[in-house]
Amino acid sequence: MVGPSRQPRPAPHREPGRRTAEPPAAHGPQAPPAVPRSRPHREHPRHQRVDPPDFSQPVPTAPDVCALGRRYGGWQPDSPASVICNQTYGH
Repeated sequence: MVGPSRQPRPAPHREPGRRTAEPPAAHGPQAPPAVPRSRPHREHPRHQRVDPPDFSQPVPTAPDVCALGRRYGGWQPDSPASVICNQTYGH
């Protein structure tokens, strides 16, 4: 919605020789910016040695997600969820 146009206000009339108020001057020098305090030194806890993983053992195989769905999800063998899972994962 477009309202009526506003006319700019005319500048206030000033009498000759009369001054307008000036903004107040800053009082004294400004304080320096605050210096951030340093944190007190804290000792780090001792690091525990962690042995690298043993890669000589075979990696466990991933579970059959479709079998999990049938067992725990209550899927019937021919349900849409079971069919989609079989098509997706080939089980």
